[in-house]
Amino acid sequence: MAIGPSFSTGLLLPVPGLQPQSDALERSRYEDLDLWSCPFVVVDIETTGSVAGRDGLTEIGLVDVCEGRLSRQWRSFVNPSAPIPRFVSNLTGITDEMVAGAPAVGEVLPAVREFVGDAIVVGHNVHFDVGFIDFELRRHGHPRLENPRVDTLTLARRTIGEVFNYKLGTLTRELGIDVERHHRALADAAATAQLLVHCVKKLEDSGVFTYGALREFLRIRPPARKRPVRSFANVAQLPVWTSTLIEDLAAVPAGPGVYLLRDASRAVVYVGKSRNLRRRVRTYATAGKAVGAKMSALRATVASYDCLRTGSELEALLLESELVKAHDPPYNDRLRNFRTFAFIKVERSPYGRIMATTRLAADGALYFGPYRSMESSRAAVSALQDALDLRGASDAEQIHGKPPPAQYDAQIEQAIACIQGSADDVLLAVARRRDEAAARGRLDVVEREDRRLDRLRRLRERQARLEYVTGLNLLVLAPSIDPSEESCFLFCGGRLAARQQLPRRLRGRTVARKLLATMLADSWRPEDVQHGFARQEEIDQLYILAAWFSGRREGLCYIELPGRRPRGDEAAGWADAILDGDPVT
Repeated sequence: MAIGPSFSTGLLLPVPGLQPQSDALERSRYEDLDLWSCPFVVVDIETTGSVAGRDGLTEIGLVDVCEGRLSRQWRSFVNPSAPIPRFVSNLTGITDEMVAGAPAVGEVLPAVREFVGDAIVVGHNVHFDVGFIDFELRRHGHPRLENPRVDTLTLARRTIGEVFNYKLGTLTRELGIDVERHHRALADAAATAQLLVHCVKKLEDSGVFTYGALREFLRIRPPARKRPVRSFANVAQLPVWTSTLIEDLAAVPAGPGVYLLRDASRAVVYVGKSRNLRRRVRTYATAGKAVGAKMSALRATVASYDCLRTGSELEALLLESELVKAHDPPYNDRLRNFRTFAFIKVERSPYGRIMATTRLAADGALYFGPYRSMESSRAAVSALQDALDLRGASDAEQIHGKPPPAQYDAQIEQAIACIQGSADDVLLAVARRRDEAAARGRLDVVEREDRRLDRLRRLRERQARLEYVTGLNLLVLAPSIDPSEESCFLFCGGRLAARQQLPRRLRGRTVARKLLATMLADSWRPEDVQHGFARQEEIDQLYILAAWFSGRREGLCYIELPGRRPRGDEAAGWADAILDGDPVT
């Protein structure tokens, strides 16, 4: 994932015993360096406890971040020379047996220093991780790490709002970052690296593009947020919104719909939806509840709002997606980032490659996706390549030493079958290698193959979910805000193909039949839809339908349609069956 310039915060604050490099050295080396060009090394450790000197290290993970990409990784178990407490083993999965043959901390420290080099050290609560490493460095006669540091914990607090807390697990779930196994050093280091990339992108919005600008940006601490000490009994007491906005709340409908929050210039800053508009909009006027920085900033920006009623939650979900695309509001991060979704590309050429990409092209390649995380897609592709020895070649020299073309093509077909879930050969081969390594006592190989197996399984699960959603051929009849009508939504391959307002069936049967038949004849084209694949602009609708359909709320009318277009006059017959509540065949 390539990253470009954008920001809103980060942490490089010195604490006693953990001073960064001198300001002069930092300036001379990184001051004018673009953040995307800065060398970052993310560190994460696992320990037997929380006190350096009393407790020992059990695992160290390091990840190098270069131009927004996770380029190099390093991991080692460490023998803590003491039993690992049971509760720690339950948390991390690291047992005494796993570290029994591992090197002592003094043996791995040179490798740690070499990997880190002069890079900026990054961690989630970085002072804890570096504190342990510095203690061991000093204890073994080495100088401590003098590298500048960035703490993603503080960085996230200043750039990411509306989260329950800023634990790494919470942030990765909110941002859609896949973590193979929390509380393992390399997995957490990789997740922290992806969090760093996300925050650097957010910093661009504040005009922070260089390391020097980041340092200056961080010198100014944000004003401390005072939590309210009293709750408010009613909206009229609340000091957050103006009295005009508070008075307008009485006119907000209580049913489903979409709301648009606007700033003083009437620009839309946020679009949201709710099953109860009045209750949702009221929360923006509630000062008695502690909120994050993003919510506080949003509430301070709002000067007016508009509410659009819908007949159902489904209509509200679809309308929200359309309005976000139309207005591109600055506070709608989660519905605006579809361009960063990833695809898996299989080249259909001699010795073609399998790769993760964010771009679609009419190049004859086979594409799978989209997937929410570029890094998780890269990890799955890497696992697939390693399992089948499919590192592609781009010229004749690279082709030298590769298997014969027919054999390579067969391996490509195995990879495709693995992704599609139609063959288990690859998974079984990886599982066999893992079990054989376990029999030989090669725990490092066991962990590697187990990680690879987990990535492949999750890749298949994602693809299976996508296949399910893109296979939904469905017509939904839902309430309308006009009691004399009902809303009809036609989903073809998980995408919204058409919508139509129909008169109530008992009152306007003839008109409803004609409108419905015309919509089916004109818009029902399931043969033209690609299954197991979606374009980036279709992502929102697919996820909306998948999430909503799994709940099947509101007791609406769902009609499954054939996987073919209507022939001849069939559209009229299908319309009759739909209006009568009969199956369509």
